Amino acid sequence: MSENEHFVIERSKPEGESHALAHQGVLDMITEQNASKQEVIRLVDYLKNVAGKPRGKATGGKEDLNSHNEEFILRQGGEIVLFSLSQLQSLLQDRGLDVEILGVQSIGNENQTVEAVVQGLNRDNPQSGYERPVVSEGPHMILAPYAVDKKGQLHLFRTIQMRTGEAVIDTPRGFAEKKQLENGEQMYEEIEKNGEKITGNMKRIVSEESGDALKIKKVVYLGSPRLNSSFVVSKSAIFGVEVDYDTFMKNKKIITQKELERRRKVFEHEGIVGDVLDIPLSEYINYKRDSKLSKDMAADFGTDTVVINFLAENLDKSKRVLSKLGKTRRTFKRENPAGYAKHIAQEAKYANPEKEEEIDEKLTAYLSKLYGGSLKPNTRPKK
Repeated sequence: MSENEHFVIERSKPEGESHALAHQGVLDMITEQNASKQEVIRLVDYLKNVAGKPRGKATGGKEDLNSHNEEFILRQGGEIVLFSLSQLQSLLQDRGLDVEILGVQSIGNENQTVEAVVQGLNRDNPQSGYERPVVSEGPHMILAPYAVDKKGQLHLFRTIQMRTGEAVIDTPRGFAEKKQLENGEQMYEEIEKNGEKITGNMKRIVSEESGDALKIKKVVYLGSPRLNSSFVVSKSAIFGVEVDYDTFMKNKKIITQKELERRRKVFEHEGIVGDVLDIPLSEYINYKRDSKLSKDMAADFGTDTVVINFLAENLDKSKRVLSKLGKTRRTFKRENPAGYAKHIAQEAKYANPEKEEEIDEKLTAYLSKLYGGSLKPNTRPKK
């Protein structure tokens, strides 16, 4: 086994108090209060067991369910054509078939499906509910690679991927094993066993079978939320993966501005889809602020959590340093008030050079008062 397979997966857990209303118990209560008027059931179950409205000719509203129209791709007479549901129904009737088509239940595989549901159902009102298509995806294993360089600066690594016809900055991910996620936390009771899969996915990201550019220093389990709960059917595994910066930067898939310019100069049409971006923290903040960029906020979740953890740790460190500094300054002021005053005055001059004369006047007045009218301490021996 390589050294990467021996790392320990740390668990990042909430610390301290959270907002009283941002609590699962409150959300559960709200869900329960609205459940009777917000039921969501599959179209096939609605037609079997409720059938308050028929699935008609796309009138909509109180008349029927149709809020969208399926189109079926057919080959007819050697040509590829699109038929609406009603057109296909008419075609079948013309052929003498006693079949009524009511809709499409699902399309896809075990990880990705599309099906029709009836949402906003109130069983006390037969005319309630409306139909909508729902895209469902299986649970993801989302990785947030990052590194801290020798100067202590945080670097985030993201990939350029094609999503719904456009290039976006994405998080490396793959579908997690559905069976392991059927019971929510089941996969994470012994998350240390996922080290091999995490290493394998990271190797896939950098396209290195040997993992030579993949010196993993730490893996932090960030939790298992439901990302985009409107269509992700189960909890996803989120891991922050800290890698050695210098080793990782040797990988050929790291695309920097310098590398991009090199490709342009030598006319290397390699493209950058799938390549890894090295984004320093300051640049990542600007990426988040840029309204022109198309962003999937769920895809940002892992990296955002890494950033929050990093900032929180540095804030705590700064508080400790400032606390010690404050104690030192108080001791300095008590033991050497004149030296402390001169030090503070010098700092004030650096910050406000235009006020140098005013600062000197205040310092002179303070020292004079401190030494009883003299600018020097009273050195006469005590009687």
